Amino acid sequence: CLKVMNRLGTPQPVHIQISGVGSIAAQGSAIVLKADKPDDTNSIQEPTKIVPVTENVGGLGTDFTREFPPYSITILELKAK
Repeated sequence: CLKVMNRLGTPQPVHIQISGVGSIAAQGSAIVLKADKPDDTNSIQEPTKIVPVTENVGGLGTDFTREFPPYSITILELKAK
């Protein structure tokens, strides 16, 4: 797993290089928790305003670039081969 946090209000492209493994599968998954504003929270009125979303992702490998959404925490689940 690779965990990335974007504290900025704009999407951030991040170049990632992984060493110590033969290869990484091109397909994996991402669990993303994101907000529209830095002070967003869940409340009694909006209990699901911020919830984790799991999505399938491609383009992974030992050297790739991925854009991370504003105000987000992303957990990339990578599969080493």
